[in-house]
Amino acid sequence: MKVLDVNVDVNVNVSYVDVMENAAQQKWGIKVFADMFSVTPRTIRFYEDKGLLTPGREGGVRVFGPRDRLRFEKIMRGKRMGFSLEDIRSVFDITDGVVTDRAEVLRRKTNFEAVVAGLAERRRDLDILHADMTEVIEIADEALSTTPDNDNVADLAARYQAAFDATTTGNPIDFMSGPSPDVKPKPSHIST
Repeated sequence: MKVLDVNVDVNVNVSYVDVMENAAQQKWGIKVFADMFSVTPRTIRFYEDKGLLTPGREGGVRVFGPRDRLRFEKIMRGKRMGFSLEDIRSVFDITDGVVTDRAEVLRRKTNFEAVVAGLAERRRDLDILHADMTEVIEIADEALSTTPDNDNVADLAARYQAAFDATTTGNPIDFMSGPSPDVKPKPSHIST
């Protein structure tokens, strides 16, 4: 076995504390903050009006910091995944310490567990759909590389159908589904 001897001389002038202090001092106005997420300032004000964002104020001007940025990333991710504002608020109520009643925390925890199970099922579905669509792209690439522009499109369709038939479960209602375990439907949203 050959051993590789490597000497590395690294001089780092920035400490972790310096980086964290600089990050904590970052501040953005509403226009810059909105641009960071490709939304309008009106959108930011909407979430502020709903109580999901609480920017600081300096001289009457909204000032957003790293905590606001992280929070808005979570809001946007939740919205992309189909969660309602109330769903998102119920999570923030726990993480912000708004809900402290033990029974209510337990009830929400149970709901969150159901959401996590639903998200896992959605992830499996996305993985299957991703694989199916990748296969369609490969079939299309093959057809495009081996046939002239006007050749038999029906041949491409037949190859796709054969590949599709090989992965379906036999249920005519299934759409782009591979073999999946018997899983009881889980709620996909958080109830409060």
